Amino acid sequence: MGYTHYWRGLISSKNSHLLLKDITHLLTTTTIKIRGPLGTGQPLITPQSISLNGEAEDQDSHESLRIPINKAIPFQFCKTARKPYDDVVCAVLLRCLYYNPYPAFEVSSDGSWEEWTAGRELYRKAFEAEATMPETMTPSWN
Repeated sequence: MGYTHYWRGLISSKNSHLLLKDITHLLTTTTIKIRGPLGTGQPLITPQSISLNGEAEDQDSHESLRIPINKAIPFQFCKTARKPYDDVVCAVLLRCLYYNPYPAFEVSSDGSWEEWTAGRELYRKAFEAEATMPETMTPSWN
């Protein structure tokens, strides 16, 4: 068991070029070391998918974030164990929701909306906008 984020739905190819551009920009905005899906190399931001992890060398990687583009996702998850790359995972999922609003794409988490504060701050820094709380997530006061 571990701190985990969940998602399902479809990242439509309609706006995927904008999403991929935004994710690339997000990765240049953060000081968190983001690597490829195995915790080494470069993150993979392609027309087919978004795949990334934390830095394995610093033991800041855990499970890979892998989001296919234009392919239905019945259920997927990423255990980050609250490692530094968790903030990037949260911001990426929020940007996916921006281009693919609920119910097309759904996000939930073991964490509350308040526990996503650092990811939301990264989102705000990268996109100069406030992220919207996923409809399938609850604030901590519930």
